[in-house]
Amino acid sequence: MTKVRNPIPGGWCSDPSIVRVGEDYYIAASTFEWMPGVSIYHSRDMIHWERLPGALQDDEAVNMEGMEPSCGIWAPNLTYADGLFYLAYTIVYSSAHRYKDTRNFLITAQDVRGPWSKPVFLHSIGFDPSIFHDDDGRKYVVSQTMEHRTRLKRFRGVTVQEYDPVAQRLVGKAQLVFEGTDRGVTEGPNIMKKDGWYYITAAEGGTEFGHCVTMARSRCLWGPYEVDPQNPMLSSTGTDCELQRAGHGQFVTDPEGNWYMAHLCSRPLEGKWSILGREAAIQNIDWPEGGWPRIRGTAGTAAPRLWYDAPEAEEHPWPPVPERTVFAQGIPNQWMTLRRNWPSCGIDPAARGGWLRVHGGNSLCSHYRQHLLARAVSAPRCSCAMHMEFDAETPWQMAGLVFIYNCNNWYYLCKTADEDGHPTLAIFSCDNGAAHSHGVYPLPEGCRSIELSAQVRGGELQFSWALPGGEAQQIGPVLDMRRLSDEYVSGNGFTAAMVGFGCQDLRGDEAYADVAWFDYRAEEEQ
Repeated sequence: MTKVRNPIPGGWCSDPSIVRVGEDYYIAASTFEWMPGVSIYHSRDMIHWERLPGALQDDEAVNMEGMEPSCGIWAPNLTYADGLFYLAYTIVYSSAHRYKDTRNFLITAQDVRGPWSKPVFLHSIGFDPSIFHDDDGRKYVVSQTMEHRTRLKRFRGVTVQEYDPVAQRLVGKAQLVFEGTDRGVTEGPNIMKKDGWYYITAAEGGTEFGHCVTMARSRCLWGPYEVDPQNPMLSSTGTDCELQRAGHGQFVTDPEGNWYMAHLCSRPLEGKWSILGREAAIQNIDWPEGGWPRIRGTAGTAAPRLWYDAPEAEEHPWPPVPERTVFAQGIPNQWMTLRRNWPSCGIDPAARGGWLRVHGGNSLCSHYRQHLLARAVSAPRCSCAMHMEFDAETPWQMAGLVFIYNCNNWYYLCKTADEDGHPTLAIFSCDNGAAHSHGVYPLPEGCRSIELSAQVRGGELQFSWALPGGEAQQIGPVLDMRRLSDEYVSGNGFTAAMVGFGCQDLRGDEAYADVAWFDYRAEEEQ
């Protein structure tokens, strides 16, 4: 039996929805304002995971331009039935206190790698939709219920409505079947059937440090539902567990009938700052016939375990992801863009052989035309470097290395120019919307090629630079990575610190930068 350390696959993987098809396991995860929408991971052994292409590639169908940070694509639900993958998801268009303008959709595919069908609109009843496939073949949409009326609970409970897969529309009446437990903030609902019981799994307590997994069950799909007497069945609240914020669980079995649960968690720096965002973990589950599910070896509420036992199957590792991304070989699945896919974000792999061209876009604070390519920071200690060619003629042209949480929180080491056109390096930041400069540093005249790099050491970020072939030298002050965390950012913080590169052309002079390669190395815990 192989013991595996959580989290998996390591790095941002929030709201994990897990399903097994034969001997293959798949996880779908939220992407919010990042594209491609819905991250998909695949494993043959529940040990090694590969990143597949995102499920939502058509940014005209998704269209998240202008959306606020941490809106966009929420809590996908991946299931399999009748030879098809079913993927339900929400697009959240605004996130005011009582009003979340949501639209819930469903897409299907014979292969999880696609092609996926065109989105079918389901409804706008709250968010976090899931698909329940009953054993009589009928299908139902299960969703969180948002309530705008102040006399009622804002998170109203769980709504169920039947779905006709042939007509591709909802039928019958939507019914509120469960109002949640006293933990409140009921979201992320799934329904499954076992031993003649309908079980609701819900995320409650909010997705911060009070998060948990709660359970309820009924002999009838429409209720009434009784709450697990040991509720919640999983929570990190009040513990010193390394995996905090545990919640939003979904169950799966292996081919031998053993039970597991995938759930979200975070590994906050100093117990407080989740720069890696919300990650995914797996727990072994005891589920006696007719009883309630429990974390293996426990009798009631349990904190998440750092290690789990993988299924008894031959290990199936995937080829390692190279530390160096050579863009002449394509854009790997780890790389993402903001609000639209890379062809719509000024990213051009064909303009210059052996290079990736990034045409200048808006500032890093913009909700539109963000010409930026990034990947998640996956470990508290990591390093990165990039090789770029860029001719800046004015201070309004910039290109370089970006650490970004959202449009209001970022650090930027960029090549630019002074008022006379001389090349410079500059370090800028945005701290919950407040702009700061951390120094301007002259470069040699005629400098076109440059290597920019950085090291992250927990809460510290240090930039460096070098001329090609030269030795890297540190530049600027040590910066605070804690400011790129879920807990630090103002408003909703549902994503993670990302690292990548971009180009800005603030006066519309048709500036562009060419990037040959990008190195990323995570120093994983043992």
